[in-house]
Amino acid sequence: MSSESDEIIDLKYKEEISSDTATNQRLEKQSSSSSSSSSSLSTTEEVQTDTTTTSTQPTSTSTLSTLSDNATLTNLDAVVSITQRLLALRGSPPGTQASLSESEIRLLCQLVRPILLSQPMLLELEAPLKICGDVHGQYTDLLRLFEYGGFPPEANYLFLGDYVDRGKQSLETICLLLCYKIQYPENFFILRGNHESAGINRIYGFYDECKRRYSIKLWKVFSEVFNCLPVSALVDEKILCMHGGLSPELDNIQQIANLNRPTDVPDVGLLCDLLWSDPDPNLSVRIHSSL
Repeated sequence: MSSESDEIIDLKYKEEISSDTATNQRLEKQSSSSSSSSSSLSTTEEVQTDTTTTSTQPTSTSTLSTLSDNATLTNLDAVVSITQRLLALRGSPPGTQASLSESEIRLLCQLVRPILLSQPMLLELEAPLKICGDVHGQYTDLLRLFEYGGFPPEANYLFLGDYVDRGKQSLETICLLLCYKIQYPENFFILRGNHESAGINRIYGFYDECKRRYSIKLWKVFSEVFNCLPVSALVDEKILCMHGGLSPELDNIQQIANLNRPTDVPDVGLLCDLLWSDPDPNLSVRIHSSL
């Protein structure tokens, strides 16, 4: 009897040990699973953090500079291409149109505006310099001027305005001038004339040419460029150039330099006179030349 009782106690003891062992094994598996899940979550968070960090890193200055340089070179290549196509019309019958897309012309306007605004309203220039008057859309005559005087950059030029209206090729005329201004900003200069004004070229032909060949929007883009043109130039501190003439309101040449841009042409005042005035023998004006 005692032996049987001992066997029963021993069996119960083994079952308890077996049960405890199974419980411990389950706990270890749960702990291992929890640890693995925590490790996986931690790894995921690290990857997400690294990804976020990578995506928010700023572009380096050298990269931006390279992109800017590449864009500049691309734009200059486009301007050179436009110039070559415009000059290819030499020898063609008068009125032959250049093969330019509207996007290319818009690019010229986009590139030339900051150049014009970076230079003063009153340009201070040095000789030697070839000074040219009205062109008025006569593209063949413009090419002839360059053939006589030398194509830029062989010679320095100052044009006194009125590039559009009346003639049949105002677009070719202004586009070639803008091309040269973009390529040679310190050697080629264009002043504003009274026809570089929306209120005037809306009537005398430029608006109709833009509308017929491209769009009214392109005419508006040109109007924005014309509002940025300088209005006067002083050559060798001796020769004062403008499209029109002097103004009764002009007491000091610094007044010209102080005119703001971009601007439309007002109906009266200093800016209007500089673009519109004709000589008057009965008018006496004394100007102080100090800048």
